[in-house]
Amino acid sequence: MKAPAPFKSHLLPRTRAGRIAVVAFLALLALTQPPLVYLLANRIQPWILGVPFLYAYLLIVYLAMIAVLIWTLRKGL
Repeated sequence: MKAPAPFKSHLLPRTRAGRIAVVAFLALLALTQPPLVYLLANRIQPWILGVPFLYAYLLIVYLAMIAVLIWTLRKGL
């Protein structure tokens, strides 16, 4: 009898684009978590479009994370 083929994990990306998407998403996510957010954006001044810098920074990073998710959806990853 033949041994069954080992299953590949569905959690690991199989393509180069998948690996890029995972690394980009995790890097952006790291920018929103302490201690990085405290070191990079923990300030109120300057105000950007009527909101404190911290909120503008977080908005930009979260929008970039959403862009990565939309890109992976369109690529079919």
